[in-house]
Amino acid sequence: MPAGPDDEPEDEHPEIPPGDPGRRKFLKVATCAIGAGLGAVVAVPAARYLLYPVGRRIVTAGLDPIEVGNVRQMQIGGPPVRVRVVAPTMRDAWSSATDVPLGSAWLRRTGEREVIALSAVCPHLGCAVGFTGKQFECPCHESAFDPTGKRLAGPAERGLDDLPVEPIDQDGRVRLTWIRYRTGGTDKVPA
Repeated sequence: MPAGPDDEPEDEHPEIPPGDPGRRKFLKVATCAIGAGLGAVVAVPAARYLLYPVGRRIVTAGLDPIEVGNVRQMQIGGPPVRVRVVAPTMRDAWSSATDVPLGSAWLRRTGEREVIALSAVCPHLGCAVGFTGKQFECPCHESAFDPTGKRLAGPAERGLDDLPVEPIDQDGRVRLTWIRYRTGGTDKVPA
């Protein structure tokens, strides 16, 4: 029978009333859950990558002794010899590099198998220190140090920083541990 003006059309889905809030709520929750799942798929690996170095020793060159020369290249009681301190490999949290220059040191041979190492970094403001034949001098602010590294003059508040030297091996290799100290002040504090 044809529908008349007084007849209402039949609902296509009689079990779900029009504008059912339960269905809308389900779709919202499902959409949020799918979005959160996709976000976690991206966020978890990214967070692991960024947080990898937390709580780990991430730089490897600074604590390991580095070979810088041979004791046979120096005279006992002779003038200090400047050597470059180059880390063979250096790793940080995400990368690795080879032959990384760390700085310079002055080596002075005091005995058959005894070597003293001094940092070539001025403890005042970090300029490179040179040896004039009688003393160490900083060209930036005219600090001066005797051949043992003791402060003689200038604005530096302490002497040159000594570096730990490993016992000389049978082949005469000199190995030292590079430590960068904070500049300024009277106390030797690693940077």
